[in-house]
Amino acid sequence: MNRRDFIRLSLAASATALLPACVAPWSRTSRHPHPKRGLGMSTKDPAWRAKLQAVNVNWFYNWGPDLPVNAPDGIEFVPMVFRAKAGDPLTRVSEKIKLQKSKYLLGLNEPDTPKQGNMTVEQALAVWPKLMALGVPLVSPACVHPDKDWMKAFMKGVEERSLRVDFVAVHSYGGPNADALMQRLEAVHALYRRPLWITEFGVGDWKAKTRAENIHSPERVQAFMTELLPRLDACAFLQRYAWFAARPSSPSLGSCALFNDDGSLTRLGEIYQSV
Repeated sequence: MNRRDFIRLSLAASATALLPACVAPWSRTSRHPHPKRGLGMSTKDPAWRAKLQAVNVNWFYNWGPDLPVNAPDGIEFVPMVFRAKAGDPLTRVSEKIKLQKSKYLLGLNEPDTPKQGNMTVEQALAVWPKLMALGVPLVSPACVHPDKDWMKAFMKGVEERSLRVDFVAVHSYGGPNADALMQRLEAVHALYRRPLWITEFGVGDWKAKTRAENIHSPERVQAFMTELLPRLDACAFLQRYAWFAARPSSPSLGSCALFNDDGSLTRLGEIYQSV
């Protein structure tokens, strides 16, 4: 029995049991060819709508709570509360969720880093009941390191205070090693005993200062994605995943770009669209 079959057989029953009652488990009966597949992308790009349609994903988000104007039909928008304080009323977010008939809410983006959400664990725990009150299934804070101190302390606080976290978010920008990523997902799932969402992933070279210096060739990233996507689709405890729509000129992530500068699909984009 290979590793993929072992993971699928050993965790399938427990993953379904861990889904909250308000959330239906992922099903292959979805009309979309890739029900789990999504995209994290900025909607400030004038061409965002055409790009989203070209890559043919089932859902998307843009790090904010507002459904973009002229969002294409048939692609689910998932709102996010990027950061919040205990005193924030979140009334507008609640109204948006009801108006948009949102099925899920993404909570707090990378609070464990100063350049993003930049929140303490106590601040996040204090605001979490307000997110619970919005009345939709909640995805946990999406940490830079979902398996390190900040997230461990947050989830400990969730258990101690009887708070609700329906899914755990994962960000991953490691090397192009499908086995390593699957093993990491398995470890995070075992740690928190909840279904996972990958809300950002790609292959990063954070030392590269120019695109030419990036050690990860487009061809290697393409091979990684081709191997990985079927495994993510088959993973019983993974509810959804979203590639990060990097710019082709990005020194660190340029080889992960799904779109060329003219908006057409790169070869990687074609793989994400169809594999």
